[in-house]
Amino acid sequence: MKYEPLVSIIVPCYNHERYIVNCIESIVNQTYKNFELVVIDDGSTDNSPTILKKLQEQYKFELVIQENIGVANTLNKGIKWAKGKYVTLCASDDSWFLDKLDRQVNFMENNPDYPMCFGNVIVIDEFDNKREENTHAANVNLKGGYVFKDIMLINFHPPVNNFFRKDIFDEVGYYRPDIWTEDFYMNLRITEKHPIGYIEEYLSYYRIPIRKERDKPNIKMLNSHLECINFYKDSEYYDEAIKQWHYRNFRMFAGFKSSKRLALDGMTKNFDKLYTFGFFKSLIKLVLVWN
Repeated sequence: MKYEPLVSIIVPCYNHERYIVNCIESIVNQTYKNFELVVIDDGSTDNSPTILKKLQEQYKFELVIQENIGVANTLNKGIKWAKGKYVTLCASDDSWFLDKLDRQVNFMENNPDYPMCFGNVIVIDEFDNKREENTHAANVNLKGGYVFKDIMLINFHPPVNNFFRKDIFDEVGYYRPDIWTEDFYMNLRITEKHPIGYIEEYLSYYRIPIRKERDKPNIKMLNSHLECINFYKDSEYYDEAIKQWHYRNFRMFAGFKSSKRLALDGMTKNFDKLYTFGFFKSLIKLVLVWN
């Protein structure tokens, strides 16, 4: 008889009444059946709790309705509740390919040295349309193995379909509520000492609303990245990571009036890239574009 270890699935929900049904149904209809599901509504102010109660009656998963405590505390609550050998997370506006669990369980069972694995993602907008450019960007440079340097330099960011051995959290700790980019923090914590697995197949859908693409880049996110990088000042990759962080500021903020100083500071620390297309393009934005 085939061994099928228990998988614990945690869905933190916040104000996603429009997407939560699709999210939950992509989970309960998985081809892999030995899982437990806990959905934690973190103080939604829309109709999400009502929808979730109806879904819970239909599909019999664990449901927690709580006051808002933030995503990191919510994820930690779910992980501590989990009884499975493996833990995986799904944002309430995302969804999964129906064989996601099958593929990841099979990979992890055949690669016991990996504490986590991830796979490719398709980026969609609020209307479920595939965003080709975003999908390409989300899957560039993905790889497995010892990738701490790549994570620290943000050469790539593992798509948010991570699948963990639960006991890795006993070793590296839980998500830190004071860190806004909790996934970047956890990726660094794990890859610092361990190789991770990459499944070169599409496993999930990640939602980026069109309106969000048009927003100014998120300074809070970039500052949180810096905070995480600063935990590793003794790393041989630290100086390069800081330089790369400044270059991202130059590339991302060059066209915004309120962030010209931040972009200029990033530019002055990367004159070695002066003759690259990216530097030239950002320089033109810095001078001519004032959004």
